[in-house]
Amino acid sequence: MSDTALSEQAMRDSLIGLRFPVEAALEPYADLFLAAGLGGCVGLVCIGLARLFARHKDVSRPPGLPERISALQGLPEDARRVGFVNLLKEIAPDRYAAIRAELYRSDTVIDPEAEVSRHV
Repeated sequence: MSDTALSEQAMRDSLIGLRFPVEAALEPYADLFLAAGLGGCVGLVCIGLARLFARHKDVSRPPGLPERISALQGLPEDARRVGFVNLLKEIAPDRYAAIRAELYRSDTVIDPEAEVSRHV
């Protein structure tokens, strides 16, 4: 290497002389991998564009507690009772654990709706 700087024209002239061998040993495999890589990149770009322009559903927040309680009001008695028991289990697990055994006995009267309304 020399200590003097090369001119731009000298660098270009030196690059022109570089040649790769015409028949490389793995050239068919290189072409195959190049085609697969380009195909994969094109596929990823197409998928990205499709996701970008696809219509998305409105992502709404899950219903809050008042909405869930009002939805349970329109159900039949048995389904409403089961719904309020599940809601009680979710919002007040300690109270649910305390009355769990009594909920399913026929001789006790526990109103799960009243229990939920106490914890709201």
